[in-house]
Amino acid sequence: MRQQPLIRGAALLALLLVSAAAAAQGGVAARADQVQAVTEASAREVALLIAQPGFAEAVQRTLAASPGHEVALEAVIERFDPGARTRASAALASNDQRLRQAKGLPEQGEGLLQLRAYVPEGQSLADPAPRQLWVASLPRGDDRHWTTLTAYDAQGRAHVLDAKHAPSFPVLIVDVDTRRSVREGMALVNAGLRARGLQSPERIQLSADGARASLDITRLDRIRLADDQEPWALGAAEVFAVVSGLQIGKAEPEMATVDMPYLDYDKTDYTPQQALILWGNYRFNAANVQLFEDDGDTNYQDLLVALSNGVKAALGAFAPEYAVIADIAGAILKAMPTSWFSNDIDYVDSFYLVQRGQAYTDRMGAANNARVTLTPITLVE
Repeated sequence: MRQQPLIRGAALLALLLVSAAAAAQGGVAARADQVQAVTEASAREVALLIAQPGFAEAVQRTLAASPGHEVALEAVIERFDPGARTRASAALASNDQRLRQAKGLPEQGEGLLQLRAYVPEGQSLADPAPRQLWVASLPRGDDRHWTTLTAYDAQGRAHVLDAKHAPSFPVLIVDVDTRRSVREGMALVNAGLRARGLQSPERIQLSADGARASLDITRLDRIRLADDQEPWALGAAEVFAVVSGLQIGKAEPEMATVDMPYLDYDKTDYTPQQALILWGNYRFNAANVQLFEDDGDTNYQDLLVALSNGVKAALGAFAPEYAVIADIAGAILKAMPTSWFSNDIDYVDSFYLVQRGQAYTDRMGAANNARVTLTPITLVE
């Protein structure tokens, strides 16, 4: 009978943990909804500006100067309204701040709203006439399940576009500049991991006489992603890596995030020669590499919490043994927001137990979504 209160207490604790996890997931979903609400409101604002004299021309000139047909929305507004005197300029600036907050980034910083142009082959933004351009925002949820998206004209009227089949005319799209946000977000997450003792300083090996120092790295020489079946309205992907393993001298995970800004499209070989793993901080000379994609609604504060609190909670108490290295990768997946995996849109692939000093040629990831060639090199000072 004396065990009954303990059982009830354990059940209550389990219920509280489940409730806390559900609340956290709800917060993630709410922030993703905020991102979509900001981009949709911004698309409406831009569409109404199309009717203003000079704005459509400012859009055309700014986009024409960009090889990828995508520019920061603030650059277009600055060209159209240098003094930021209009109500629309103030509204879009406010939306940019709301977007930074929804993504867990400092309020002050570069604008994250981006304007892209979808232009059918053989056409230009002059087809149709500039003031007849429609402006769309991206739907919420798994892009593979999108059926329609909404575009707005200069009179504020909504039009439904097919998400699977591209339109026969140019369309402007307002979304998140994920390249810029990933770069800033990775710096935020890495700083947070260091502050929590989950990322060590670069460990340089000194030679016996102390005259030379070296750093072993595993270099990413080639990477290719499988078909992602993304709709026409989506721009380039923004992929980042989480490198994980065991710390040296402590029973703690070692984690670092790595930005991969060049990795834009599937079925394309990229040869970045990028330093992927900095060795010296990983016990047993082994580490995991996991790839994720920021589809625009990633909140980097949530990511930091998942990698710090969530991974440690998923691992629990452990002895620093070789087998735990793969467990850390599993804990990372377990700690990530459920919405990242319910539709498999943000998780790309995993490479488990990459070893120091070993070369890998055309190694496939566990999910068969990525193929990499890795080369070990030593940098000598």
